[in-house]
This record gives sequence, C-alpha cells and structure tokens, in this order.
Amino acid sequence: MDGDRTVEIIDELDGVLPEGVDRRKFLYGSLGTIGTAMFAGCLGGDDDDGNGDGDDDDDGNGGNDSDDGDDGDGGNGGGDDEEITFTTPWNAEPTHGTAHIAELEGYWEDEGVPGVDGEVGNGSDTESQNIGVGNKEMGIASFATAVSVWPGDEDIDALDMSIVGMAKARPLLSLIYRTDEMEDETDIEGKNIMLASGFAAATWSMYPELIGADGSEVSTEEAGEETGPPALANNQVQAIWGSIDLLPAYEEATDVELGVAPLTQFGAIPGFPIWANNGWYENKENNVEFVSNVLTGYYKALKWVLTNEEEYLSLMQDEVNTNLQTWTDEELSGQYQAFCAQAVNLDWGEEGIGYFTEEGVQTGLDAAGPALLDDPDIVPSASDMVIMEPYENAETVEFSDDEWDQVAETAGRYWDIFEEAESGN
Repeated sequence: MDGDRTVEIIDELDGVLPEGVDRRKFLYGSLGTIGTAMFAGCLGGDDDDGNGDGDDDDDGNGGNDSDDGDDGDGGNGGGDDEEITFTTPWNAEPTHGTAHIAELEGYWEDEGVPGVDGEVGNGSDTESQNIGVGNKEMGIASFATAVSVWPGDEDIDALDMSIVGMAKARPLLSLIYRTDEMEDETDIEGKNIMLASGFAAATWSMYPELIGADGSEVSTEEAGEETGPPALANNQVQAIWGSIDLLPAYEEATDVELGVAPLTQFGAIPGFPIWANNGWYENKENNVEFVSNVLTGYYKALKWVLTNEEEYLSLMQDEVNTNLQTWTDEELSGQYQAFCAQAVNLDWGEEGIGYFTEEGVQTGLDAAGPALLDDPDIVPSASDMVIMEPYENAETVEFSDDEWDQVAETAGRYWDIFEEAESGN
C-alpha cells in the first residue's frame, strides 16, 4: 500500500471511528483480520470480493492439511454469503442430523459460508433428482440410490451432478433376517422380503445379483419402515431390506435371533456422498473455495456430533426436531449407535473425516451399475462423476486416538457387525 493511499484511508477512518482511536494503529492492526475485505484494492489482486479463486494453496490453509483452522477468517480465504440449499436425504433424525447442526451451531458460518441452509429431505431418490436437475445446489444422497435413478424418467431428466465429498462412509442398507427361517443371508429364494423404504425399493435389485440369487424367485413388498417390526415378528416376511439403524426396533419386536448382512459385506460401496449440481458448480464464482468451506464446516460438525452424544441428541430434540421428544431414550441411543458405526470406516481413522477416492467410487459403480440399471453405461465413470478439488482444498478434520476409540465404543455391536462383514473384502 503506498503512502498516499494510506493517508487517504486514515482520513476516511476519521469519519467512522470514535474519538481517541489512533487511526494509523487501527489501520495496520486490522490488516491481519479485516484487511483482505476492507483494503483489497490497495493490497493488489483482481478479486474485488477478497475471496481468491480457491484453486491455489497460497491462502495459508496448505490445501488438505490438518491445521485447526482457528484463525477465524472464514476457512479458505474469506466469506461467501450466497444462499444455497444443502439437502439431507431424510427427516431430521439422529442418523441425518449433522447438516442441521452445522447450520444451527454456526459451523458453516465459521467457515465463511453462512448462507448454507440444511434442509430436510424426502428420500435419497427424490433428493438425488433434486440435486441432479438443479432444484437444489448441494446435498447428501445414498450412492446406490443415486445410481438407481440416474437415467431419470418421463418426468425427470438424467441426473447432472458430481461427488464433491463424503458425508457418511458406509451405506445404511442391510439385509436383516430371521435366522429360524433363513440359513444365511444368501437364502432368499422362496422367501418374503420387505423393502422398508423408497430407497430400499430402489436398490433392492442389487442384492440378489451380488449374492448370485434369482431375484424372480423372491417375493418382495414395499412398505414403510414402521410396518417392518411387526411384519418380521409375525413371520409375514422373513427378512427386511432396509436401514441397519432400525435393527433395535426389529429386535425388540421379534423373539428370534436376527442375522444382519450390511451391503458393505459385498464390496467397498460408498455410503452417502455429498453431491453438487454440475450447472450450479460450473457457474459458481470461487466454486472450489466455497464448496471446500462447506465440506470443512460439515466435517467439523460431524466430528462434534460423533463425540458428543448427549449434547447432540438434546439439540436434535429441543432445537432441530421436537418430534424426537416422543422417541424413547432407547430409540434415540440405538439409532445414534448405528450412526456412529455407519458414518465412518477404518480409512477415516487413518486419513480424516470425509476421505474418499476416485478409485473407490469406481469400485462402487462397478458393483451397483450392472445390478441397478439396464444400461449401466448411462452413468458416468468415476473420473467424470468425481470433482476432487473441493475435498483436496478443505481442511482435514481428524480424530485423536481417544476420540476414535470413543466412537468405536459408542457404536458397540454395530461396529463389530460392520467390521466382521467387511473382513473378507
């Protein structure tokens, strides 16, 4: 900044600062915190919003490093208050509460993206379509469900979106079955199986193909999750294809031992990616920076959620969704325990929250595409479906050893279920 400009700014400060404040000291003392936004013109550079383009590592964040990001400057180089919708795949329940906490507790605001609105969704199939056709800018949807609806239909165009992050590492989908009626998780021919949600119905065809069974020999019915426990207990159905977080409800209603086969037993299929609509992303100024800040805020919120059970569930009941006050403590804690196991995988303990790779996404596509679609080639390859730059520019959020052990202990038997299921992968 040249001397003439300094004098000019100090003269301007005379009109806004109280008497007794040394204008020169104020000016130079403020450059470290408000200077980028207030004095961008005299510091040089072409970005008159002070945000930079987010593509470089010269913003002091060091790319995807593990600093704490506590400099209060809004994440990777500045704030962006554009209002966007960040959709969740389902109701504001313990399994899908992190986005609401990120907004309510200011995690996104702290990263300089205060306009992000965490919104309740209506199923991964619907939210995949909402993001894919541009009704919503960003959000979370089950990977397998997104693949299943990718081609669109007579009312919805083919989806146009990309994976920019990973909200939860593992799919919720599991086969939960009566061990007195089925020998193991492959014994589905001639059985009645309930598809316990819209996203379960959308992804069911994957399961018979993965285990080498004839799907035409299986009787299926789609129903709401609430009808599953009595149907399984009365042996109207011998198995449920749906969310593992409802295992406690099935066990409470059923007198026999239940077997559980998570989808991840059959390969490294991603769980719930964070998607961005391609048209919005391509036209968004400072897109890498903005989305990386959204990811950082989400991952910091997720770490807090996974290590603060009591406070999290209280916030969800009192501030986010008061309908949860009708849930029993057992229902809340049971879903939370399953969530702790499903939200992470072992890679996250090594690499940090949200870790994913293009290769891993391709593995999931190879498993899901042929099983779910008549023409799997309609879905882009991972190299065209994944945009890695936001993740690479986001701050790495890690668990300490004690925090990782705490998550595993909280997840309890669910942790063991996933670990055993994936041991042969």
